[in-house]
Amino acid sequence: MKKYLVTCDYNLEDLVIEEIKQKIPKATEVKQFENFSHRVCFLVPDSDENTNAIVLQQLLSLRSIHSVIELKGTFYLENPTLEALKQKVMQIDLPELKTAKSFRASAERYGTHEFTSMEMVKHIGHTVILRYQTPVSLTEYEYNLRVDVIGSFVLVGYQITDDTLAHRQGEYNKIERVFHHRAATKHTLAYHLLTLAGLKEGESLLDCTCGGGTIVLEAASIFGNKIKILAGDMHQKAMEGTQENLRLNNFDFIGVRELNARHLDESLQDYILENGQIDKIVCNLPFGIQSGKQVNMRGLYDQFLSSADKILSKNGKVVVLTMRQGVFREVIFMIKKYKITKEYVTEAGGLYLHIFVLEKI
Repeated sequence: MKKYLVTCDYNLEDLVIEEIKQKIPKATEVKQFENFSHRVCFLVPDSDENTNAIVLQQLLSLRSIHSVIELKGTFYLENPTLEALKQKVMQIDLPELKTAKSFRASAERYGTHEFTSMEMVKHIGHTVILRYQTPVSLTEYEYNLRVDVIGSFVLVGYQITDDTLAHRQGEYNKIERVFHHRAATKHTLAYHLLTLAGLKEGESLLDCTCGGGTIVLEAASIFGNKIKILAGDMHQKAMEGTQENLRLNNFDFIGVRELNARHLDESLQDYILENGQIDKIVCNLPFGIQSGKQVNMRGLYDQFLSSADKILSKNGKVVVLTMRQGVFREVIFMIKKYKITKEYVTEAGGLYLHIFVLEKI
């Protein structure tokens, strides 16, 4: 069996587990890795080359993960020294390095230790060279030997991905963009928001604070033109940037228009008359960091949710990302138009964010 470890967004491991179970049929024992956040592991049969390649393609096509490591071993470091770390790492069998043309070493360290990540890389790399006589290459390597130290726990494996899959620049799920909004949502978070919305073919999706268009780009990449997608923002630069990103990916079936999230029923009156009510609203609401006053956010959230209620279909949902969870929750209870069906706390850019899933009462 091969054991894989994937990294993901904080506290959303259960959503990652569901995607793995859905998209990698051969995966077994899918679970959070050693109760650590940001990490999920699972097993797949080590089969013939063609089957292994199919599983790897399925793995790299996942939309909820950041990176992939093929695990080769784990242990606890009772004596937290570099020498002890080297000895324990070299007890793990790494047969691939015996015939590899080249390798590189990389490391991540979490916690307080008497050595740095760079010292780890240097000493482990040197030991591998002595043991396997495999040359090092920082750019043209065949295997990237990854060693992570999390407190006293150590994992060893081969890192499969170079860049984070959240950038959507790999071979699979590739999305191009020329405009990057300063407060852009990560594509992995956008995927989670859309998943929680439960979008189905034939439904309509609105992102009324689209920024650079990450949510609608992700939706179009998943569904194509099988759903109706509308993006909007009150800032001209954001609208133009979203349009540029959509054109670059040939998503010309997505409409972009000027919208005021406080008055959606007024801004979309003509659209609703022509296309019917909106099924799902998914958006990254302003956090109010620049304005700094929560009273500003209370007014925004009140008007947003009240106007959204008027354009949502009977079984419509609202899925939002916000940092002002207290104010947002107060407004929900105050206006009495929605019930909270799910709530998650996650992290992005050092900020703790809340995902709310709302259904109409």
